[in-house]
Amino acid sequence: MELRPYQKRIANWLCDHPHACLSVGMGLGKTAAVLHFLDYTRRLYPLATTLIVAPKRVAETVWMQEAEKWELWKLLADMQLVTAKNKQDADSDAPIKIVSRDNVGLFAEKHFDILVMDELTSFKNLKSQRTKAVLSINADRRIGLTGTFAPNGLLDTYAQLAACGIASPDDGDYYAWRGRWFVNVNQGRAVAFPDWKPRHGTTAETALAPYLHDIITLTTEDYLQLPKMQTRTVEVELSKEERKAYDDLIATLHFSLPDGLDDFTVSEKARFAKVQTLCSGFVYDREGEYSDDGVVRIKGGGAKIAEAVEFCCRAAGEGESVLLFYNYREMALWLGEELTKAGLRFASVKGSNLDWLAKWNAGELDVLVANPASAGHGLNLQAGGHIVLWLELTYNYEYYAQANARLHRTGQRYPVQVWHLVAKDTVDEGVLRLLQNKDKTNKRVEAATK
Repeated sequence: MELRPYQKRIANWLCDHPHACLSVGMGLGKTAAVLHFLDYTRRLYPLATTLIVAPKRVAETVWMQEAEKWELWKLLADMQLVTAKNKQDADSDAPIKIVSRDNVGLFAEKHFDILVMDELTSFKNLKSQRTKAVLSINADRRIGLTGTFAPNGLLDTYAQLAACGIASPDDGDYYAWRGRWFVNVNQGRAVAFPDWKPRHGTTAETALAPYLHDIITLTTEDYLQLPKMQTRTVEVELSKEERKAYDDLIATLHFSLPDGLDDFTVSEKARFAKVQTLCSGFVYDREGEYSDDGVVRIKGGGAKIAEAVEFCCRAAGEGESVLLFYNYREMALWLGEELTKAGLRFASVKGSNLDWLAKWNAGELDVLVANPASAGHGLNLQAGGHIVLWLELTYNYEYYAQANARLHRTGQRYPVQVWHLVAKDTVDEGVLRLLQNKDKTNKRVEAATK
C-alpha cells in the first residue's frame, strides 16, 4: 500500500514542524501518516524515543494494528503498550511506548524525543490532571491529532495548542488570550457557571492568528467522496406520568440549558443527568420498579424506549441494521430487556471481547447498542449498516461527531441516516440545539485554520 497524496503531505509537513497540531477529518488516515513520519524518524535517528497517548481502546488496538497493516515491521517491533497492570514497563527500554490517556501520569516529567497525543481534545482543559501530566512531559517534538479541534467552541483550542507546545501553558498567557477575545456573558448574574462568548468582531482566524503556522487542517469533505449524511429528528410525546415527573423536577431544580453552554460545573452535570434520564423514563427517589443501580423506572413511562424499539423493528423488517446510542447504564439494561422481548438480534459494545464487531460487520445483528464514550474512537462499523439512532443525546460534540463517524467513513456504500429521538418540550431540544451550534462553530474554526 501507498500513502495517499494528502497523507504524504501530512508526513512531510511534520518534518518541518516540531510543534504540530493536526486537525484532520475523521477517516482521512492521520494515524497512518504519523506512523510513516515516526518510521522515517526512527531510520534517521535509531535512538529516538516516542510516547503515544490515546484513548484506551485506541491505545490498545489501533496504533499497533495500523503499523501491521502498513507493514512497518521495524516500527511495530519497537512498540510497547503500557497499562496500569504492567506500569513497571513505563521504565523499560522500548523506544516507542503507547499509553492510554488515563494512565499518562505514569510518564509525568519524563523525557521523550517525540510526544504524540491522539484525540488531542482529551487535553482541552488546562486544569485537568491528564493535561497537567502531558504538559509536564519534556518532549522535543509534540504532535497532536484531532478530528474535532473545537468540540465545544473556540475556547477549547488554547489548551490543546499548549499541549502541542504551540501556545504557552502559563495561566497568565491563557487568561490574557481569553480576556482579549472572549467575554463572560453571565458575569455578575446569579448562575452557577460562566458562559464565555467571543467578543464582538472576534473570529477564529483572529483569535488563532499567532498559532496558524503550526496547525494543519484537512477536512473529510475536501478529500473523500463519501455518501451524504442526513440528520433527522423524531419528536416523542412523553407519557402523562413522565410529563408530570419532568415538570415537577424542573420546578424543583430550577434547571435550564443555555444555548451556548460550553462546560457544566459538577453540580450542573448532576442536575442535567437527573433531567435527561427522566426524559428517557427514569427518575430518582420515586416509587416504581428499581434497576440494579437503584434508579427508578417511572410507572407508565418508557415513551422514548418504546419508540426506539419500534424503530429498530421496522428497520429489521426492511433488512437494515441500527447503531443505537444511549448515555446512561440504566438505559442499556432496559434496552436489553425490550430488544429481547421484541426478538431482535442485538449486542452491546463493551469490554475487550470484540465478538460483536465481527457479527455487526457481517450483517448478523439487527441492533448494535453503544455508548458514545466507549464507541466513539477506533472502530470501523461502516460494513454493518448505515443507520444511527440516538435514543439519548450527549451534549459532548466530540462524542457525537466521532460516534456518527463510525458509519460515515471510507467504505460506506450508502447515505448515512442519523436519527435523533427528542422528547418534546424537554431538555432534549436544548441539547440538540447545542450540538447544532457546536457543529457550526467547529466548521468555522476548520475554515479559519485551512
